[in-house]
Amino acid sequence: IAGDKFVGQSVLGEGNIAVMEALEEAGALIRAEDYGHKYPYDWRTKKPTIFRATDQWFASVEGFRTDALKAVETVKWIPDVGKNRIKSFVESRGDWCISRQRSWGVPIPVFYDKATGGTEVLLNEDTLSHIESIIAEHGCDAWWKMDVADLLPDKYKNEADKWTKGTDTMDVWFDSGSSWAGVVKQRAEDEMGLSFP
Repeated sequence: IAGDKFVGQSVLGEGNIAVMEALEEAGALIRAEDYGHKYPYDWRTKKPTIFRATDQWFASVEGFRTDALKAVETVKWIPDVGKNRIKSFVESRGDWCISRQRSWGVPIPVFYDKATGGTEVLLNEDTLSHIESIIAEHGCDAWWKMDVADLLPDKYKNEADKWTKGTDTMDVWFDSGSSWAGVVKQRAEDEMGLSFP
């Protein structure tokens, strides 16, 4: 439904009405009613936020919930309320949305099949290992600057025209909470050594 006809319209005015009319015309409006609520604003631009449903990547918290809850107990929290907040988050969360739609950040190194509109993905040990070696040599910007053919391992290079690279980035909280472990492990194996804390 989204398109040029909504460009420039106010989210809090005619844009909202135009979207409801378009939904109704498409037979997709289930219900419309007025109710009072506060509308969210972007803290940077101070403009109304527009919500849209997009495909996302998730990590199951189940695989690390017990370890995370144990780790929460070993941290000195300042202020103390931070402990309750993160503990509640870890206890109740089933999945963590780890993808973000930003033009900066650590890329999620996935390739989408053009023919299926992205429902088929290429993300496996071979592609991850290859991307890892590229990023180790050229940095994260390699994902944004290099062509698909250069990012694919040799066994997939002949399929480069089939794939398009993903544009999602990793959630910074997930990234910062896990990337340090890779650095510590690598440096511990180096002669430099590095321990935490």
